[in-house]
Amino acid sequence: MSAEMSQNVEEGQALKRSARAFDELETSGLAMLAQLAGQRDRLKSAQRKLLDVMNTLGVSNSLMRFIEKRHFMDSLIVYGGMLITVAILALVYWYWRM
Repeated sequence: MSAEMSQNVEEGQALKRSARAFDELETSGLAMLAQLAGQRDRLKSAQRKLLDVMNTLGVSNSLMRFIEKRHFMDSLIVYGGMLITVAILALVYWYWRM
């Protein structure tokens, strides 16, 4: 009977440690997300300022369109890479699970 109680106590402690670790992970993730949102805002502000400066310097519209198109293509590449990475990870997970 004592061994069962000891095992139950250990399981309870392990569950508490796991819950604590999960809470720390969640807090860390939320902090990172907030930092990324702040960085995004700063980068958008810098982009707007740069475009304003470029407009005042007389940069042609064709160059600005090229930059915007390049930004769009870069975004497609990034998101495509993310999808491919997730697919590869899923395949590896599926392979190791078999």
